[in-house]
Amino acid sequence: MAVAVLGLVLAIWAGQEWAQRARALQARSLAVWMGVARDAAEAFLARHAADLAGAAAADALAGQGYADWTAPRWEELRAAGLLAGGWQAAGPLRRTLGLRVAREGECPGAACRVWALVHARPALRTAAGGVDEALVAEWLQAAEGRGLVVWPRQPGFLGGAGLRIPVPEEGAADWAAGVVALAARTPAGQGGGAGAGGDDEAYLRVRDARDPDFQGDATVQGAVRSGTRLAARDSLHLERGWGVGEPCAPEGALGRPREGAGVLACRQGYWALAARPAGGGYMLNSRRGCLSAMGVPSVNPVTGACSCPTGYAMTQVAESGSLTAPEGLTVGYLCLSQK
Repeated sequence: MAVAVLGLVLAIWAGQEWAQRARALQARSLAVWMGVARDAAEAFLARHAADLAGAAAADALAGQGYADWTAPRWEELRAAGLLAGGWQAAGPLRRTLGLRVAREGECPGAACRVWALVHARPALRTAAGGVDEALVAEWLQAAEGRGLVVWPRQPGFLGGAGLRIPVPEEGAADWAAGVVALAARTPAGQGGGAGAGGDDEAYLRVRDARDPDFQGDATVQGAVRSGTRLAARDSLHLERGWGVGEPCAPEGALGRPREGAGVLACRQGYWALAARPAGGGYMLNSRRGCLSAMGVPSVNPVTGACSCPTGYAMTQVAESGSLTAPEGLTVGYLCLSQK
């Protein structure tokens, strides 16, 4: 009897464990299913952004196949080619989805901001009537930081990662505690521009594929890494200088000399001169100085004087006349780089 009782207890425990795991998988499937609907909602906003921002009535898009643009039906999105034909209106956990489009700002008008919410119906609740927090947690994890939830402690808001949105005034029954939702926004730069929370909502996420399109300066304490190449419209400024032969890392890094002009490369752990601009040259006369026989300056165009830039050595390459001749002795110099 003891063995039979123990076996029964283990069977019950295993059954409950499998049931919980099945519900967790269903919660993740719910997030994926809602993600497809959210993509369709964003496509709707992108296609009709200007019309939505300027709409004066709910039937303003009736001519384009939407009876009420504030609550487009999934069949309408499917007919418009914005939703896959195989997408099912009834999803995991016996849920259906609602779509609510809203605006804020100066509407109608160019400054009007349009956004949308895709929400599951009914709310995720336990048999006792409370919010099923375990199920909501699984759904939030699958939503990868995009999920919004109506929590009992703040029943008037949808809360998510760094975001809080007031629940829509229409359809109060759809926004009970335990409702989960995904926000949809128009892409940056299109009419009806912002998202559900205004400019503060346009935050970046890990592995975000959107271009942040920063319009101001950006300061980063750590390394900036690109998966392909680094492009600069203006120039690349290397602030810190190094000395040739000083230790360096990593291999292949580029720098600039501490003194003079040029480019350094990190080779085998030490800075080596990779490129340096021409040092120029000049002519010096014993009687006229930095002037030719015609009185034209013969200075080095790089320095503006009869001298070499820092890091360059003068090397005689020509000589004419003599110290006793009336025209004097003229000597020509080139400035060669010193390593």
